[in-house]
Amino acid sequence: MGFAKVYDLIGGRAAWTALGLPTEGSVGDRRRISNYLADAARVALDATIADVVRLGAQRFPVAVVHDGVLVGAVDPTARALPADTPVERVMVPAPGTVRPELRIEEAVEQLRTDGLDHVFVTAVDGTLRGMLITEDLHV
Repeated sequence: MGFAKVYDLIGGRAAWTALGLPTEGSVGDRRRISNYLADAARVALDATIADVVRLGAQRFPVAVVHDGVLVGAVDPTARALPADTPVERVMVPAPGTVRPELRIEEAVEQLRTDGLDHVFVTAVDGTLRGMLITEDLHV
C-alpha cells in the first residue's frame, strides 16, 4: 500500500508507550518522563574500574549494561578501587528503575517517597533509556 514504516501493535498503545517509543496526540504524552531524560553514563558488563574512570567525574552511579540492558550500577566512589577491578564484581545488581511512560508528577512523587534524587529509566525489556534527575525537572 506504499507505507514505508509499518508497526504491529501487539499489546496496543500501552505496550508501545511501555517500550518508550515515541507518541503523539494528547497533552499528557508530553508530560511523560521519556521526554525529560538525561544521558546515563554507562559501561559494558565486562568493563573495569579503569573504564569507569575514563568517563570522568560522575555525580550519579554509572550504569552497567549488557546488550543495552541495564544489569547493574557502579557507585562513583568505586573510582578509588584498583583500575583492573571488574565492574561486575563491585556493581549493585538490578538497580531500581522506572518506565519511560510514567508521567513526571508520578515519578517525582515516587522519588520523593523513596528519598531519591535520581533513577534509571528502562523500557519493559530492560533497555536503558537514560536517567531521570529530579533537580532537572520543573514540576
